[in-house]
Amino acid sequence: MPAETEYFYTTNPPGFIWRAKIKAAPLIHIAGRDMFTEGKGNMLIKVLSLFTVANARGEEIDQGTQLRYLGEIVWYPTAALCDYIKWEAIDTHSARATMSYDGLSTSGVFEFNDLGEVTSFSADRYMAVDGKYVLEKWLVTMKDYREFEGIRYQPREKSSGD
Repeated sequence: MPAETEYFYTTNPPGFIWRAKIKAAPLIHIAGRDMFTEGKGNMLIKVLSLFTVANARGEEIDQGTQLRYLGEIVWYPTAALCDYIKWEAIDTHSARATMSYDGLSTSGVFEFNDLGEVTSFSADRYMAVDGKYVLEKWLVTMKDYREFEGIRYQPREKSSGD
């Protein structure tokens, strides 16, 4: 379905707001918002921007949105240097990043190619399955790097669990 999206983020304090307007059918749209602010997450989905069909929040959503923030730092690489992220080398092509903010810690593994580009991010992330939250492997793959104003970045690829 066609969608218009906007994405805003901050690195200090860490946070993001992602908004989408999806054309589901003629004259019918779905509005969605995923956000991570002040260490908390929220996923809100409304039909016609009026009728709420989902308004998810809580510990599992907080964990999932913080992991999304961590996995997407390839778009704003200065965040990798912030005090709330600690790095641990695993081997020559991978490192574990642990983000601790506002009482919540999450971690995931970044994989790198020989050029030092991030090729993937993986973590155990809460997902809604049959009405319950369960930890599932979440994998984001990255490729086709581009340069924008002197910074190499990777356009977002679809991740498992999206």
